[in-house]
Order: sequence, then structure tokens, then C-alpha cells
Amino acid sequence: MVRTVVWSCLVLFAAGVLGQETCRTPDHRDGSCLSVQKCPSIRDEFFNTDRVLSEDEVDFLRQLQCKTKDVTICCPDGIATEVRNPVQVPVGLPNPKAFECGLDTLSNRIIGGNYTAIDEFPWYALLEYESKKGVRAFKCGGSLINGRYVLTAAHCLANKKLDEGERLVNVRLGEYNTATEVDCEDDSETDCADPPQNFGIEEVIVHAGYDKNGPFQHHDIALIRLDRDVTMNNFVSPVCLPPDNFTPTAPNVNVTAVGFGHTGRQRHSGIKKKAQFPVFAQEACDQKWRNVEIIPQQLCAGGVFGIDSCSGDSGGPLMVKRVYWVQEGVISFGNQCALEGWPGVYTRVSGYLDWIRQNIRG
Repeated sequence: MVRTVVWSCLVLFAAGVLGQETCRTPDHRDGSCLSVQKCPSIRDEFFNTDRVLSEDEVDFLRQLQCKTKDVTICCPDGIATEVRNPVQVPVGLPNPKAFECGLDTLSNRIIGGNYTAIDEFPWYALLEYESKKGVRAFKCGGSLINGRYVLTAAHCLANKKLDEGERLVNVRLGEYNTATEVDCEDDSETDCADPPQNFGIEEVIVHAGYDKNGPFQHHDIALIRLDRDVTMNNFVSPVCLPPDNFTPTAPNVNVTAVGFGHTGRQRHSGIKKKAQFPVFAQEACDQKWRNVEIIPQQLCAGGVFGIDSCSGDSGGPLMVKRVYWVQEGVISFGNQCALEGWPGVYTRVSGYLDWIRQNIRG
């Protein structure tokens, strides 16, 4: 069956007739029906490559086909999508195959350095705390996983400072630059994000196996139920969680972390940033962290000098692109920040899917 679909995709590539009908891609972009060779983003990503396409990629290409007389696909290149209309998922987890989650940025420009596009990773959540003196600060991250819940690290919700009087007071979604009231691309007055959404906390759910006083940070995972439903838009939508048949990212293959944390020069970057670094082989990780027990529900990644997720990013997502973005890990702990040869340790989300499903409600 997969061979047949792949052959159909090759037929698409061979067809050269231009179509003009407007259309909508499976991942909610506006487009026009064109032959594959006239659509660089699809041609270069899926056809000008020697790699074997996954079943999800083949299915995506199948859904891209237009119902036109000539063989065409829905091509988003050069067409601005004003309203993406992400699906509201109030109950359960969103369906990746229906593109209810993990939507990639609409921006077609290359972002300099490690800054994200203004609408990139729209599931990222900032956790704001208030000290006993009334001082507020963002100290952890998280990720929106449906219309009401944020996934984060247990140590962000159970720790010594909280025991001593600090409080989690706010969860913010849709933020790009914490220093500006309105976030716009390149100081544009028209290409701007919707206002961030702030939420109170209705309930926090820390994994029962997490020991805040323990040395290993096992089961470092938690959920926050927001005080109301999220309003989905181009700048706020959920990430996909791993499907039950998820294949972990192989060692030496890059994954992506996102956050507002430590950048090497200042404590908090203020602007949403991303970093890519490779997964560490489990055996190599065990050897590096020989004084720490690394369990199967944890994974290691990083070890590249100057590139890492750091303390202010705790609880944020570690992700891999599989047509849609999948959250593979939760940022847990590391040895200082971005040290050569020292990988960070992440909670493996696929090991907690049953726990997540059991603890979310409508």
C-alpha cells in the first residue's frame, strides 16, 4: 500500500500542468493548486531528497492532492494565510494525523541565529511566579497539549521555594517578547501577533512518583489545568504528543528545544528562542552521568558547547519534526549549561502517555 502511494507521489512530481484553483493544505494553510515542480517548499522537502519518506509524510502528500483535471497539489508558497483556524480540542488529546496540533510556522523567511518566528512553537507556555515580597518573574516553561492543559516539569510545581512561600500565579500563552506590549515582526505595524493570553491555575497535578528531595529527578513531569479554555489562533495552539507507536529519535539526530531561558549572557532572554542539538545514546549518557541513575523514562540530548536548554527553560518541550511537531521530552536538568560533552536530561513523554490521559478531563 505504501509503495502504491509513493508511486502516486512520483506521478505528481512528473506532472507539469499548472493549476490555478485556490485550496487549503492539510495543515491549515491557504494555497493554490500547482504541479509539484512549481512548488519549491514541497518539491525540496519531499522529492529532492534521498531519504525514505515516513508513512505520515506519504499520507500528507496524499492529502495535498487537489481535485483538479490535471495532477496538482495544494501549494502554500507565496500565499499569505491570515487565519489558520486551529482546531479547538476541549476533551482528550488532539489528533496529529488531522493536524489538530504541532503546526509549523507560517513564516517563510529564515530567522537569524536562534530566534524563533513570531508564530513559531505556538504551544509554548511561560510560568510566572510571585515571591514572598511580591516580585513576579517567569521561571519555568511548559507546553499546551489541548484546550485546557499545560505539560511541564514536576520540579516547577514542587520545590523548596514553593514550600517557603513562592507561588505560581500565572500561565501565559502566545508570548514572543516579554519586553513589549505588542509583538510584531521586524518592528512592522501590521504583521503583529494577537495579544498573549494569561490564565489562572485551577489545578496542578504532579506525578506521584516524583520526589522533590530526591537526587535523580525521576518522573519529573506534571500537568497544569488552566482556569478556562484557551482561545486558539495563529499564535496559540497545542503541540502533538507522541503516538502509541512512536519511534524515538535516534542518537546523533537533532531535536529542538524552545524557551526564554538563560542565553549565556543574561538570566532571561526576553525573546522566544530555539536550539537544535543531537540526542545522546543512552549508554553514553549512563556513562557520563555515572553518579545519577538514568531510567528508561528519561532521555539525554545536547553536549554541544554553547548550545543547550538552561535553567529558565525548565519544563519546556524537547521536540522533533515528523510532518507535525511532536514533544519527545520535558526539560528536566543538566550540568550547568551547554558544557561540551555533557548532555542534558529530559523526561521521556512517551513513557507517560497513559498517565497524561488518565489525568486530563473535559
